[in-house]
Amino acid sequence: MIKQALTPRWLGFLALVLALVTAFVMLSAWQLNASISNRVYADPDKDRVRAYTEVMKANAPLIARESDTVVKATGSYVPGSSYLVANHYDGDQRGYWVVSQFVPEDGQQVELATSSATRSIAVARAWVATADDVPADPVGKITVAGRVVPNEAPVRSNSLEGEGERVLGSVATAYLSNLWQVPLYSSILTAATEVPQGEELLLTDEGTIVADATIIGAHENVRPVKPHQVEDASFNWLNIFYSLEWIVFAGFALYLWWRMLKDSVEKQEDPAQYFEYDGEYFKDEESGRYYYWDPADQKYYFFDEVPGVTTSTSLGVSNPHYRA
Repeated sequence: MIKQALTPRWLGFLALVLALVTAFVMLSAWQLNASISNRVYADPDKDRVRAYTEVMKANAPLIARESDTVVKATGSYVPGSSYLVANHYDGDQRGYWVVSQFVPEDGQQVELATSSATRSIAVARAWVATADDVPADPVGKITVAGRVVPNEAPVRSNSLEGEGERVLGSVATAYLSNLWQVPLYSSILTAATEVPQGEELLLTDEGTIVADATIIGAHENVRPVKPHQVEDASFNWLNIFYSLEWIVFAGFALYLWWRMLKDSVEKQEDPAQYFEYDGEYFKDEESGRYYYWDPADQKYYFFDEVPGVTTSTSLGVSNPHYRA
């Protein structure tokens, strides 16, 4: 079999098969990489406090690589602007977010139809256990710091039975912009800590917010909003299945080459098992191929030759039929 495998015909066939195998392995590697391409890992650099203008852009959505970044802004809350947003958790305790309009002191001025306004930030400034625990709006100039998170999916507001008109279904800046009648950045700043004017944020040497930092007016049922960075270390099992499937295809291509080579060798060693011929046949010692005598043509023919195709052999041309 090795001797036949080293002939030009079978080496050429093998080269074609190896090219296919290489392509299949590359496709398998691509699918395997796709199975983990959407993984998200915590980035320590996102925990370092930076200016809100580095992450929150006017008229632009929050991009994935900037989400969960900790920022700070100095400005003031608008009294009476607070809304509750239902179904938010602190640990395993269900409650509300208190979302308020925050006007940064260095905010962008936006020209409206009849006036101008400072682009504001929707700040989730506290988590509260019940709707009766809403803290008073902090007055004066405030510095607030926390993670920037994306908008939540829109949920119909003022439809939560028994919750009241100041309770919303989700934090969607497009809806809040209509409620407050001001332009907003299209992401939410969660308040992990806030301090009044004249005080400095409590930060570590690495520039991150200290673990026990809190907000103004915090108590047992009023707590800062401290979401963790979103992480996802899961696999896409469908891509892994496809990856294994391409490996199976590669193995099948190699098996097909070996099986065809084996069949070719066996046809030469015992042609009677593959061809309909009941007469006597002979072996050509020089080539190792079997041939037979055709009494109709009065010629010898090799068993494995193609009918109607003239070859360079001196025995003639024939291709007896395969056995059914």
